[in-house]
Amino acid sequence: MKTQILMPETQRSQGAAAPVWTLSRRQARRLAATRHRRFLRVLEGELWVTPSAGARSASEDLWLRAGQRLELPAGVEFVAEGWRDSRFELLLAPGPVAAWSAQWLRPLLSRVHRALRGRGAPLAAG
Repeated sequence: MKTQILMPETQRSQGAAAPVWTLSRRQARRLAATRHRRFLRVLEGELWVTPSAGARSASEDLWLRAGQRLELPAGVEFVAEGWRDSRFELLLAPGPVAAWSAQWLRPLLSRVHRALRGRGAPLAAG
């Protein structure tokens, strides 16, 4: 039986942007299951991605190159390995917009916009 060792990963935060993860060639990282759907987007290099054993469906090996993305369904753990030195980010999938927000937010913003314009105040901070 072959033992796989998961090596430590590097993470770099970019302010409000999604964290960027770095994997060296043959370095692996477990992507724990979450309650929310996510997307893995490869920024540089090439990743080998596979659902962990025990996933609801049969494991399928996937290779992703820079510019490609993969949807990670909620509740499924994945393992990503750098096929070459690679950088990637994990993005939360957008959630549904509540219907009530459109009912009150647009009219409110419209009133604020008219009020600011009437005062001669600038609409955008510089």
